[in-house]
Amino acid sequence: MRKGRLLIENVIAIDSMECFLNFILFLCFNDRIPYPTYMKKNLFILVILLLSVSVHAQQLRKGINKDSLFNVSIKDLPQDVRDTLTKNYTTAPDHEKEFLLFVVTMPRSSKKLMIKNIDSNYAHIANLKSEFLKLTPKNCKIRIEFEPANSNFGINESIDLTIERTSNGASETFQDWQLQYNSEKLNRLLKIAHWDNSTLKKIKLLLDKANCISIENFSTTQIGFARSGMGEYSYLLFDHNLSNEEAKHYNDGCNQIFYKENIVLEYDGGAAGPQCFPDRD
Repeated sequence: MRKGRLLIENVIAIDSMECFLNFILFLCFNDRIPYPTYMKKNLFILVILLLSVSVHAQQLRKGINKDSLFNVSIKDLPQDVRDTLTKNYTTAPDHEKEFLLFVVTMPRSSKKLMIKNIDSNYAHIANLKSEFLKLTPKNCKIRIEFEPANSNFGINESIDLTIERTSNGASETFQDWQLQYNSEKLNRLLKIAHWDNSTLKKIKLLLDKANCISIENFSTTQIGFARSGMGEYSYLLFDHNLSNEEAKHYNDGCNQIFYKENIVLEYDGGAAGPQCFPDRD
């Protein structure tokens, strides 16, 4: 029940698009770049949206050295990727540099890291599933994600929450994104699930121990391991070990990979980007 999101309010406004478009073209057609592959194929959807909506400028926090932040953010990328990014960054005006900084500082992850996490941390991940189901009312299906703060751009920690409640045979869905702690919107949604701030603290602690960021209990329990750009790497945890036929079904050649026993790996590309694993092989 995951929905792709475009966080327009966190995108830097750009007056001149030349450097930005050069950067976008580079991301679209460079196969070696490990994290912005989420921008390929459907990335021009993002470009159109950026050009067609009014965006709120999110300024880099004062006192941060742009060049140092940029260099740290690209240091683990392949040399040819670093060279191209550096060329675009060096020739960009300051306000466009801030947009590039926002892009290159987005979270990055991989299939390799998600496998390492579930192999070393399965007990905590399984406990997260069990405890979350206990906390969720029987007539509700819930997805919750805790989004970390971005101190570089003054973005506070927030919560994305979706609740599907069934009553008298009818279902209603309530959802909102980037909810601030103790806000009226968040508290209103929490009441629907008979949750409160103490419930949030329990879930956040369980997620932290599992080294994960989200969980949902729709048709199958799905636990988000990490964001990578706008995409997300996650685990499907079934209540039983999958049969050979089921395992074959979940090896779909795109966004799902049967891993072992009751575990399927999934990649969701979000609002803009490939819906398949960018690092499937």
